Amino acid sequence: MRSPTPGCAVPRRGHLPRGLVAGGALIGILAFFGIAAPFVATDRPLLARGPDGWSSPAARSAFGLPDAPAGRSATAVVMAPIPRAPETIQLDSVLAPPGPGHWLGTDGLGRDVGSRLVHGARVSLAVGFLSAALALLVGLPLGALAGWSRGPIDAAVSRGVEAMLCFPSLLLALALLASSPPWLSALPDSVRLALVLGITGWTPAARYVRAEFLKLGGSALVDSARASGAGSLRIAVRHVLPHAAAPVLVTASFSVGSAILLEASLSFLGLGVRPPTPTWGGLLTEAAAHLERGWWLALLPGAALFLSVLGCNLAGEGLRDRLDPRSRP
Repeated sequence: MRSPTPGCAVPRRGHLPRGLVAGGALIGILAFFGIAAPFVATDRPLLARGPDGWSSPAARSAFGLPDAPAGRSATAVVMAPIPRAPETIQLDSVLAPPGPGHWLGTDGLGRDVGSRLVHGARVSLAVGFLSAALALLVGLPLGALAGWSRGPIDAAVSRGVEAMLCFPSLLLALALLASSPPWLSALPDSVRLALVLGITGWTPAARYVRAEFLKLGGSALVDSARASGAGSLRIAVRHVLPHAAAPVLVTASFSVGSAILLEASLSFLGLGVRPPTPTWGGLLTEAAAHLERGWWLALLPGAALFLSVLGCNLAGEGLRDRLDPRSRP
């Protein structure tokens, strides 16, 4: 076996690439805070003791349960790390800089920026991952159908991909959101955004799957499967699709970062998640009116966006190095 060229960073067999580990760790940390937001940033006690014993008002609120009958008379024992709800307004603490009372400062209405940043991670990351999944759900079968069938079907799908690529994704999303039908407007904001971004972002997955199916369609793998008596559907799903999934997974990881940025852009323009639900893009919109006095209002959500996109890109590059046979010794 030929040894790798000196100086080349080649991942050893059985070891994950550093980019994949670092990107997965970044996304995992942000996702943890987003999922645990009702317990990390809330004004309800995590643990309280009342006449009826111990209870967790924060957990009851997180799961949509009504407060215990003696909840108001209960004594708080353990509070959240950020003991403020994202929608709590404190007019006596408007634009307070980061400090002991508010570790990440407050905004123009006195709302805790740390609490809004943690709760905003839930929406921004959920839109990113859900839109990438929807893009795969649309692009994967279309690309596989075009690459496997070829002929008129391939031509129709290819022209559709080319037509979609003629317009920027942000412009298409703006058009769909501005002229959305009633059924789309009735959906929750995060689901509506994810659906629009998934519809407008399926083309990269379709292109990669089509290219892989075209390349593998005449390979010895397909010939051997046909010689064994396998049908076309079985060959495409059981033999070709797993080999074509590697570049698609890499593309999907990059798509998550792109969708997070698009969600922030749409929220910044006022067509994303509607207030008072916090999102990172919405926090940037609120920061635009107080940049001279509240530098932290733009810095913190901007840093969160940077870290999330950096984590997705690092994970995508590491996944590419892991799945690319040419990078293995």
